Amino acid sequence: MIPPVVEICNLTRHYPGGVEALRGVDMKIETGEFVALIGRSGSGKSTLLNIIGGLDSPSSGYVHINGIPLDYSNRSGLIALRRSRVGFVFQQFNLIPSLTAQENVEYPLFFNYRPPRERQEMAARLLTMVGLENRLSHYPGQLSGGEQQRVAIARALVADPPLVLADEPTGNLDSSTSEGIFSLLRQLNRERGVTLLVVTHERELGAYADRMIEMRDGRVIT
Repeated sequence: MIPPVVEICNLTRHYPGGVEALRGVDMKIETGEFVALIGRSGSGKSTLLNIIGGLDSPSSGYVHINGIPLDYSNRSGLIALRRSRVGFVFQQFNLIPSLTAQENVEYPLFFNYRPPRERQEMAARLLTMVGLENRLSHYPGQLSGGEQQRVAIARALVADPPLVLADEPTGNLDSSTSEGIFSLLRQLNRERGVTLLVVTHERELGAYADRMIEMRDGRVIT
């Protein structure tokens, strides 16, 4: 039996001052699903995403990725997780200004010790897949917001992770560009079989997903 890509049980996260960001969250995401995590600002969505990706640690509960429990005390293990098993797409793009689009996509492979030619070929192929075959040598400052986010999506996919986490990937984009990004994510999900967990506060964009999970006050309510 194939385990879920993500399995979460009774997850909590408490911060100093009595803030309860997560309150007993349970969740399963199956292989190949496109799941939209929706809710108002402060509902715990981003905290949950960061814990799944090993950028933050829970106060209690557990997270399994592909059946393997995350050990939040093992820093090198969490780094390895983010290099090979989980890709990230952020609201702010987080591209390196001094690198071209192709070099930004290649960058994660440098730490996986891939040969230069292989890095270049993989980056070019992914940028072509997201519709930027004519922007390989452009720097982030020469790209529109939507183009920069497409570069970020290609970068998240370059190590071929089974899971991609996207935190408000259209938060800085206009409505038309936002729909284009979600349409692209839907296409990549279907064509590459990558499992997607995407945080958004825009319910209408969640309609691109297979299902929506809503959070409120640190709890899953649907």
